Amino acid sequence: MFLATPMGSTGEQQANEEDKLTLSLRREKGWAAPYLYLFEDFWCPSTHIQAKDSDVIVASFPKSGTTWLKALTFAIVNHQRLSSLENHPLLTSNPHEEF
Repeated sequence: MFLATPMGSTGEQQANEEDKLTLSLRREKGWAAPYLYLFEDFWCPSTHIQAKDSDVIVASFPKSGTTWLKALTFAIVNHQRLSSLENHPLLTSNPHEEF
């Protein structure tokens, strides 16, 4: 979840807006994070997520080739670094281990 900051807003104002949002969301005890927050029908581990320009979002429906999609994404993102097929990590390990 990403929070937009209005022009001219200070860091303190943004923190207050984030705190108000966090307090307004349904919260459940998490297993990988202390709490999960329900935001727009998605359970998020935090309301303080910072996206980077290099982030890649991979989404698929359950049982529709998620492992294959992860392997393709890994191969595309790392094409320059892993141009040789002889020692490619996907030949010896699971795509879930590579991300």
